[in-house]
Amino acid sequence: MHIVLLTAALLGGCSPGNAVTNSDAFPIAPHSLLPTVMYGDDTQIAAGAVTGKAPVQPIAFPHNRHVQLDGLDCQYCHSAARNSIHAGVPEMATCMGCHSYVLKESPEIKLLTQYWERGEPVPWKKVNDVPDFVYFSHMRHVRAGVDCLECHGQVPAMTGIRDNVPPPAPRADTDPKTWEEAAQMYGPAKGTMTREATLQMGWCLDCHAFHPSVDTNYGDKAELRRAELKDCWTCHK
Repeated sequence: MHIVLLTAALLGGCSPGNAVTNSDAFPIAPHSLLPTVMYGDDTQIAAGAVTGKAPVQPIAFPHNRHVQLDGLDCQYCHSAARNSIHAGVPEMATCMGCHSYVLKESPEIKLLTQYWERGEPVPWKKVNDVPDFVYFSHMRHVRAGVDCLECHGQVPAMTGIRDNVPPPAPRADTDPKTWEEAAQMYGPAKGTMTREATLQMGWCLDCHAFHPSVDTNYGDKAELRRAELKDCWTCHK
């Protein structure tokens, strides 16, 4: 256990005296203990510098289409996030519950349907990951009131990589009518699902030290809870 904690501290470049005040001070070069994208390059997907790169996915899933124009909540698809350590990816049945009827002639939906008919899961490529010596529970954070975008960035502005067609007709006057208008409402469009948070140790400690949900959830015991959240065993079990 001591070796694991020492490794975590070395990789994070973190010390108790400065971790809480400046999580950007710990750049991490690619390291053998940190997960990397294993399909054509060495893009780091765990703790480290945010590169803005997005892996090529088997289906060009447009988050902006589903979130901005259809109004889907993150947990409609990622329902495991509120009940599990992992957020998970939606079951094929969730996708086909809509797309057995909606946009069936779309090239991307045809690809999706082929996986469904073969009984194969879509081989999505992982974007966010942390080393095995880090414990992170989506359930605890979602139930505490942490918004998905606080860690995952502007997912509502992330397009599909082949998403070069005009958006569907707006359903209400308040809906964005073009992707440019949507970008003004939700932020600039980005490639299919990039990692937007450093996921470094200092970044996590910053959140544990200052996030308002701790005050909301624990009231006059908030400072005690913040002290507990700084304990090594919180994330390194």
